[in-house]
Amino acid sequence: MKCDYCGKSVDGLPHKCKFCGKIHCYKHLQPENHECKKLLPHSWPIGISKPIKTEEVEQEPISDPIRNPIPPRTPKTSKKLKFSDRIKEYLLNKYDNLLSWLKRRERHAYDFQSRFNYVLTTTLIFVVAIIGFSIFYSNAQKLNEINLWIIKLEGVLILTSLFFAVKYGWRIIKEIFNLFERQRNWLKYLVIILILIFLWQAYTNKAEVLNPVFDVYNRTNFSLFVPIGFGNFSLNTESYSKSNKINSGSSGSKGGWFDSSSRDVGIIEQEILVLINEERQIYGAQTLTSKSELNNYARVWSDKMISQGFFEHSDLNYYYPSIAGENIGETPIHYNVEGCGSTYRNDEMAECFVSGWIGSPGHHENMIDKRFSMTGIGVSCDSSKCRATQVFSG
Repeated sequence: MKCDYCGKSVDGLPHKCKFCGKIHCYKHLQPENHECKKLLPHSWPIGISKPIKTEEVEQEPISDPIRNPIPPRTPKTSKKLKFSDRIKEYLLNKYDNLLSWLKRRERHAYDFQSRFNYVLTTTLIFVVAIIGFSIFYSNAQKLNEINLWIIKLEGVLILTSLFFAVKYGWRIIKEIFNLFERQRNWLKYLVIILILIFLWQAYTNKAEVLNPVFDVYNRTNFSLFVPIGFGNFSLNTESYSKSNKINSGSSGSKGGWFDSSSRDVGIIEQEILVLINEERQIYGAQTLTSKSELNNYARVWSDKMISQGFFEHSDLNYYYPSIAGENIGETPIHYNVEGCGSTYRNDEMAECFVSGWIGSPGHHENMIDKRFSMTGIGVSCDSSKCRATQVFSG
């Protein structure tokens, strides 16, 4: 092994500088002897100057500290660099740090025997916290029935389990890095290359990677995480979402985001009727009137398709001979539906149904048929999709 400063071979154990991370011989071990770039000039203590070679400068006479005292040294103000130079210096510094990190290796071997109990205990607590979080979240409504003044028991338990899951999960990650730093450099490079390949594959297939993440996020009811409530002034956002849903339904405004508390098939049905009547006006057809009997029939059929897991037209002649046409449709609850985009909101779901029917000649013919004057619309949803039925009558 050679010295990074003078190039001579290092006898015995190598000496590594704790500032720049390079290997030096015993003669150039000190930072001032190998001109360590990590030490700035102002970091040297006052009154102690950096050692320099005597042959490079002339010797100055030693002044008498009593007759001719040395004035205190004032720090020199460095010249302000240009913005481009500062960016360049910053990038070079980060590049040096990266190279130093790639070359650095912890020489002490990982003590598996002494760390086993710590890793085992940490992993068990992490697993218990994850299981507890899942149990508390799935039974949040039952726990919410237990009143402890202003304390919401389900929120406290969910946040507590989540805190321990994050805390001990981070400890596991730190232990993995602790083991990683003690590996040989070629193994570290191999792991880095594998991570880069994984990130590239995730980027090229981001739809398959991100879709489950967005689905979990949109299905999560974050109002359950609030640990305190004050009656009508509760920090829980569920009451606000419900009131907002009611207001939007009464005023005919757009619906809220899809989750377990804001899904409203009634708003979707109303929005479908509005959009279809707008399409009929373009072709000079009269506005369709919603009929309660037809709405009930359509809703029953949509509920049956969802509950029994099939997708097909109903027997119109058997149930309602007066019905002359029927459209059915299915739309997934997703942030990226082909031809529709996001369908997490009530209005977006309605637009997706209507745009799908407009794009189908048979369905579109029923929508704009001038013989029809009455209609019934029914929508039913589960956790992943919605199915709609619209019937037409003269």
